[in-house]
Amino acid sequence: MSYTATNRSERLQREIDDAIAEGWKIEIETPERVVLVKRTVGDLGVHLILAVLTGWWSFGVVNLVYGAYKYLNDAQRRVVRDRAACPECGASVDTGANYCQHCGNDIAETMSA
Repeated sequence: MSYTATNRSERLQREIDDAIAEGWKIEIETPERVVLVKRTVGDLGVHLILAVLTGWWSFGVVNLVYGAYKYLNDAQRRVVRDRAACPECGASVDTGANYCQHCGNDIAETMSA
């Protein structure tokens, strides 16, 4: 079942649209949250240093391994929600709730600190 953008609040849709304009992509989409991801293949300077240090014969292989490592391990993730989230566990909580139903964290105390 696909979750459509028409079910989202205007604020959430605007935040998602802004993130996509900045290069983020939607990785997971549910009624409660949208997980955005931004991947990279590494820094150009590091690729050049690897090329010089490993010699031209292995330039392509070493840089491909480095790029794949950065792509898989250094992806940034960002979660946007339509509802408030518990600062302790990240579960969705009702607006005005005093405690998180998932972990029991005192939300009112955390928000006032």
